[in-house]
Amino acid sequence: SQLISQMFRLNYTYLSRYLLTLTVRRDGYSGFGADSKWGVFPSVALGWNLAEESFFPFKDLFSQMKLRASYGLNGNQAVGSYRSMGRMEEENYLSGSTTMPGYFPGTLGQQTLGWESSRSFNFGIDFGILNQRIIGDLNLYHTNTYDLLLNRTISSIHGITSILQNIGETQNQGIEFSVNSRNFVKQNFTWTTSANISYLKNKILDLYGDGLDDVGNSWFIGKPIRINYNYVFDGVWQLDEAEEAAKWGSQPGYIKIKDVDKDTKITPADRQIIGQQDPNFLWGLTNTFTYKNFNLSVFMHGVHGVTKQNVLMDDEIVTSGVRRNTIVKKWWTPENFSNEWYMNDVDANRMAGVTTSIYENASFVRVKDITLSYDFSSALIRKIGGKRLTAYLTGRNLFTLTEWRGLDPELNDQRSIPLQREFVFGLQIGL
Repeated sequence: SQLISQMFRLNYTYLSRYLLTLTVRRDGYSGFGADSKWGVFPSVALGWNLAEESFFPFKDLFSQMKLRASYGLNGNQAVGSYRSMGRMEEENYLSGSTTMPGYFPGTLGQQTLGWESSRSFNFGIDFGILNQRIIGDLNLYHTNTYDLLLNRTISSIHGITSILQNIGETQNQGIEFSVNSRNFVKQNFTWTTSANISYLKNKILDLYGDGLDDVGNSWFIGKPIRINYNYVFDGVWQLDEAEEAAKWGSQPGYIKIKDVDKDTKITPADRQIIGQQDPNFLWGLTNTFTYKNFNLSVFMHGVHGVTKQNVLMDDEIVTSGVRRNTIVKKWWTPENFSNEWYMNDVDANRMAGVTTSIYENASFVRVKDITLSYDFSSALIRKIGGKRLTAYLTGRNLFTLTEWRGLDPELNDQRSIPLQREFVFGLQIGL
């Protein structure tokens, strides 16, 4: 594959206060269709060092104050080679001792498959306070991405079930804030902090130009791109609900699925959006303390607004899934009226012929890294003929606060290896 890029950029600065950047890119990618290999992406950015102006009234407080704004178009070619070409896949058959070669359609050709484009606006502020003791930036952005490169489900009558196309338009907007501060600075002791926070909201603006949702792909106009769309788990039928359960062909101890539209039937219309799979709020915080030759660094971060399917809750442990490890559940029994999980019966996970999955809040706060180190004295290092000697102890993934009942809220596959808690002792030697 080949990627060819050409770029023109003009930078202009006046009195170190007013800044202008003009950029035009022209990119070509061999993996796209013959009609859409090239894309042109212009942008403009403006900056104003407000703190350099004579009329700026807060010079004693702000050592830096810069306003900036940018608007432009960006391109994305995140597809592999040959994705625009119709291809065949091999399917051989053995008849006796004779190999019968065979082929079937693997992909459909897309001569118009081309660049995914994002039109973005960003407004930002860079600041420094108290002679740069506190520095940071604030960014507000709004991005519309169109001609998305997405796999679209199609009828299997074509011999395949999906096709890669440029379809739809999405919107991303959010706020990002980061700050670095020297909180306490003395001869033998310092304390510094680095923090960042971001909030993101995304939604689908259009799919196929007709204003209609694509239920098969769980894409809905005005909703986030990656959502959970399914029937709603509504607990377990209890003993005093036996009469009502019988109306649904069910019994106490079996799963209860929510009849959303109240039509006394469980139909596809009862499926609901059950949260989004991508976080909308993230943050990170690092505190570093130094006392003489000791150094302590503590890093923690949080991910919020995520809802995921917990496959360890809705596994088929009553059938073939019994061969797999799972998590402890409060199974329903006549003596234990659990509303968390159904009884141990092969049909207990169905109601009116329908089953569903369990979705849980996968938000978490994690103490990611704590490192304690000691720098040995220069006199000792000179005796051994080196330049630097540091001993350190690091603990990783020490604590996680979450409502998630699976292995790890960061994993997409709950049967993969979760992040393990680690302790590392080491020496750094500079010769």
